[in-house]
Amino acid sequence: MMRLLRFIYRKINKNEPPYYYYYSVWRIIVKPIRKYFNVVVIPNIPFANLRIFMYRCCGYKIGKNVFIGMKCYLDDMCYDKITIEDNVGISYGVYFACHGQRQGEHTPITIKKGAHIGMRATLISGKKGIVIGENSMVGAGALVNKDVPENSVVVGVPAKIISKV
Repeated sequence: MMRLLRFIYRKINKNEPPYYYYYSVWRIIVKPIRKYFNVVVIPNIPFANLRIFMYRCCGYKIGKNVFIGMKCYLDDMCYDKITIEDNVGISYGVYFACHGQRQGEHTPITIKKGAHIGMRATLISGKKGIVIGENSMVGAGALVNKDVPENSVVVGVPAKIISKV
């Protein structure tokens, strides 16, 4: 069935079909369910431990003693590219994006031990990915699109280093 669809696409459009033409039927069924849970259900769970457990069930790599606030959006297309290490605090409404228009492949976001991400911050991985260093702080509302060195505080749009801790 899928081969027939790809064949028809090639005949009509005279080029290769997009990546989703190669998805299995199982993936076509499961992907919207995972997306619904990741975008609608999990961010609204009022219990932090249950919220983190559900994120882990979706495939995110989350360490021990981590807090993730409500209404956070972890990129549902790249659950394997987001790594959150131990003792990290992520405040309310933080947005993680591992992909973008004309970016090509999806790139990783890594948050190292002891880091804290302020309320409504946005982390965009760009073409090379980003790393938030150990014991760093990202201010509320900041737009992080480059690596943050360890033991530093960044704020603003785009985020700039204002001090070293």
